[in-house]
Amino acid sequence: MRAGTGEGRGRTGRERDTGVARLWMAGDLDGLCRALEGPDALTAARAAEVLGEPAFGAEGGAALIRCLERCEPLLTDPDFGSYNHDRSWPLIEAVRALGRRREQRAVPALCRLLDREAGEGLRYRLETAAFEALIAIGAWAEASERLLERFDRQPEPHLVWLLTEAPHPRALEPVLARVWRLLPYQLAEAVGLLAAFRDPSTAPALLHIVTTAEATHPTRRAALRALLELPGPERWLHASRIEPLVGRLRGPDRETARLAGHLLARTEQGRARMRGLLKDPQGRWPRKHRENVPDSYPREAYPYEAGCVVICEVMTERPQAFVSPSRGALRSAEEAEAILPLLDPALPAELRRAAVRALGAFGAVDSRAGRMVAAALLERALPDRRTVETAAATLARLPEPPVRELLRLLGPDGGRGHEGTPVSRRGAALALGLLRHEAAAPGLLAALAADEPPALRRAAADALGLLGHRPAVPALVALAGDEEEATALRARAVTALGRIGAHEALPALLGAARSDSESLRLRAAGSLGSFPAAEAVAALTDLASDTEPETVRAAVDSLARIGPPAASALCALPDLAGHDRRPGDTLRALVTALAACPGPECTTALARLAHPPYSQSVRAAAERALAGRPAAEALPHLLRLLADPMMRHPHGPALLALARSGAPEAEAIVVEHFEHQRSFVADRYRDEAREALRVLCRAGAP
Repeated sequence: MRAGTGEGRGRTGRERDTGVARLWMAGDLDGLCRALEGPDALTAARAAEVLGEPAFGAEGGAALIRCLERCEPLLTDPDFGSYNHDRSWPLIEAVRALGRRREQRAVPALCRLLDREAGEGLRYRLETAAFEALIAIGAWAEASERLLERFDRQPEPHLVWLLTEAPHPRALEPVLARVWRLLPYQLAEAVGLLAAFRDPSTAPALLHIVTTAEATHPTRRAALRALLELPGPERWLHASRIEPLVGRLRGPDRETARLAGHLLARTEQGRARMRGLLKDPQGRWPRKHRENVPDSYPREAYPYEAGCVVICEVMTERPQAFVSPSRGALRSAEEAEAILPLLDPALPAELRRAAVRALGAFGAVDSRAGRMVAAALLERALPDRRTVETAAATLARLPEPPVRELLRLLGPDGGRGHEGTPVSRRGAALALGLLRHEAAAPGLLAALAADEPPALRRAAADALGLLGHRPAVPALVALAGDEEEATALRARAVTALGRIGAHEALPALLGAARSDSESLRLRAAGSLGSFPAAEAVAALTDLASDTEPETVRAAVDSLARIGPPAASALCALPDLAGHDRRPGDTLRALVTALAACPGPECTTALARLAHPPYSQSVRAAAERALAGRPAAEALPHLLRLLADPMMRHPHGPALLALARSGAPEAEAIVVEHFEHQRSFVADRYRDEAREALRVLCRAGAP
């Protein structure tokens, strides 16, 4: 809200001009000190806020400390900060300002404030501000000592949070002795507190939280992340603590299981346990034949296939953890060989796919393991329709992919003389496309024939698109326009034509954009971004009004790829989006697209998105983009935004951009926003208003 006069509004007068901003801009330290010592609480509080600026040097810090000393006797007054809060404003702002200044001289005064009793209405605000100031200054020992005293009386959430911000080493032992008081109802706070110290001594408590039944999935994940950051796991992750983590591998939350797997992989005992689990994923062996499983372990502790899926995922992400540096090549081959039994068709498809990815990770470590993995995948995974896509992607990522074998499977001479099954030929097509292997083009073209299996034809269309093979355009155009063909195949042809980007394919894509099929329209919306032509822009503009959100998003992304040639179309979209209530992610993508296009037209469109009826997240993104536009274009829109009578908080990016613009109006508006906004809250809006005033001061404003 803007105020045109200096009169107070309401009983507290929060929105009146105190003149403090002008004193700051004039560099009047004496005037600010007099304002701090004056009778008006609002003026004194704003003066305290400004004296927190480093530009006012040691004298400004001394004035703030004197303010604390003057207010100290008033803490016992029940009216101070309780019934008339404006009396305590200067004290709270002075404390915060000393924290921003990192004023070491203030530590004794801050400690005295905390050691005195304060009224209930003031206690929380004063304690929070004073502790935050001590932490900002670096007085962790003093802050920790007093926080622990209060923690003993009652472990309130804000005290736990402040202790988390002050992890002094001397506080670790007392915290460990008290952390039990947070269990089991404040587990999340306990995890945050323990994680702040990053000390191995916290491992037992964190492991207990991971395994306790009362912990939620987010709390367990936070505890596991804290454990992963602790050094020396071989010293605290003992055998007795490994089995509870193995139990987490079987849990319903996949992210928790993944983190538990990464923690187990940090020790040799944990890695051995994981290898042992992979040998019997279904737990069918008699107990006496199970390796690495002591007889004392209960039957319920043994995992089923889901736990082995997680183990394979961990191996895929960190194969180096399972490979000894001294036995690199040999160890990689051994690890890969141990995973091969998981390709058994009797096992679930998810586990087999995870095993394929793990094999690829070990095969990428050295050539010996790579050759073994390639042979195994060609023989056992590529012919399986449940694992063919994963196997193809894995083969394409190997350092030495088996190109010759893949060509033989596909069929080198126009698809004739192939050695593969329909499934393995499909996998070969996918892999050769991912490899961008041009020699595969004749076989891929032949695989588009009508007498070939539909899955193989779809894979061939995808591969030709990845190759960017222009001679394939006529065949793909024919497929895309043939209404007798399956929609899935036509959609793949449309995508392939978009990847190739040949101009002669444009009519086929325009036809797909007008199709009744949602799938074809979606693929056309994604493909037309490769054609910076007026017809493509017009079609994408129509698709941006589609009833399907995915198609709309794809159309906006394609217009963004086209860039400046599509600027006019992008500028028209905010009006359309406002009526159709586009999803927020689509509108934010539109903001990104407009921000990448120069010109006043796009600046105007961004300004429209910065106002209602768009959501707060969209308006904030548009405002940030508007603040980054050239000042000459953005200035009228910034002024309109900042003059909005419905504004509930300062527009920080717009205010900073105005301050940097050097516009004649900047000084008055920035000062007004500093003086007439909501005060005495520790949030980013006050920080942005102060930063705008700093910009004006650095620019030499009078």
